Amino acid sequence: MFIKILYTIVITVLIFLITGLLLPKTVHVERSIEIDRPLTTVFVLLNSNRSFEVLAPWMHRDPDTTYRYSGPDSGVGARLDWSGDPRLVGNGWQEIIESRPLSLIRMQLFFEQQGPATSFFYVDPIGPGVTLTWGFDVNLVKGQTFIDGLLARYFGLFFDRWIGTDYEQGLMRFKTYAESTPSADFSDLEVEIVRAEPLDILYIAIDGPQAPGGVTSKLASAYQEIGAFMAEHSIEMQSQPMAITRARGARNYGLDAAIPATEINVPVEGRIQAGESPSGIAVRVIHRGSYDELQPTYEKLAAYMAVHGLREGRVSWEHYISDPGRTRPEEVITHIYFLIEDQP
Repeated sequence: MFIKILYTIVITVLIFLITGLLLPKTVHVERSIEIDRPLTTVFVLLNSNRSFEVLAPWMHRDPDTTYRYSGPDSGVGARLDWSGDPRLVGNGWQEIIESRPLSLIRMQLFFEQQGPATSFFYVDPIGPGVTLTWGFDVNLVKGQTFIDGLLARYFGLFFDRWIGTDYEQGLMRFKTYAESTPSADFSDLEVEIVRAEPLDILYIAIDGPQAPGGVTSKLASAYQEIGAFMAEHSIEMQSQPMAITRARGARNYGLDAAIPATEINVPVEGRIQAGESPSGIAVRVIHRGSYDELQPTYEKLAAYMAVHGLREGRVSWEHYISDPGRTRPEEVITHIYFLIEDQP
C-alpha cells in the first residue's frame, strides 16, 4: 500500500514538472479600444507618464499612492515611480524606452513583488479617430529559481484574465479622458514655448459687445489714431501692431490695440496710453493666412494646450508680423501668443 502511495506521489510530481516545463515561458496580453480623437492627441497623451495614473486601474485601489516623476516630460527617459500599500499597489516604476512618433510607445516596468516586464501602446489611425492597443509582455522564468519559474508558468495561465480585465478598465478610463479634450487636430500647428520680452507700446483700450466686423473696424480706427499721434511726434514704430486680449467672452470683449514704439518721450493724450506689452513664458503659434482664418488656429491651440497640460494665463495677444497692405492674404503671418499660467 505504501509503495502504491509513493508511486502515485512520484508520478504526480513528474506530471507536474513535465507539464510545467511544457508551459510557455513568456506571457503576452493585449486589449484594444477605439477613441474618437485625432492621432496626434492620443499619442501626445500617452507619450507622457502623467497619463498612466488615468490608465492603470490598480492605481485607484489605493488613493494614498504617491507618485514621483523624473527624466524628460515625455518620450524616451520619462519615468514614473510609485509607492503604495503593498497589499493593493506596492512599489514600482515605469520608464519609456522607445517612442516612435505617432505609432508606438514601449515601456520598461518593474513591480517590486513580480519583477520586470515590458508594456507598449500601439496607435493606429482609423478615419478621424484611432484604435489604441495596450499590450504587456513578461518572461516568467527570467531571474527566477527553478521552482519559482515553474510555478510562474502555471500562474501565467491566468495572466490574460487578470491583466486583461485591468487593461480593459484602463482603456475605458483613458478613452473618457482623451475624449474630454478639444477635438481639433493640431498636428500641423507651428507652435513653440517662448519667453516673450516686453515691448514699449502705445495703445488704446477697446471694450464692447461681440458683433461681426465690430472688433476689426474698432482696431483699424485705433491703429490709425495711434499712427497719427506717432507721426505728429516723430515716434518710430518698433514692430508691427498688436491686439492684446484682456477679456474674452461669448458676448463681450476687452482688448488693447497696440503699436510697439521706440523712445516714447512725449506725454500721451486723448485715448492713447503708454505701457508695455505682455511678457513671460508663453505658447506661440505661427498662423499663415488671412485674418478670417484665425479661428481654426485658435481651436487647434486650445487642443494643444489641453493635451500638454498647459493652462491659459491672464492674457493673450496677436502680433501682426506682415503688413496686410503689402502682403497677399494667403501669405500674411500672424503670431498668436497665450501666456501660460504659473503651475507647480
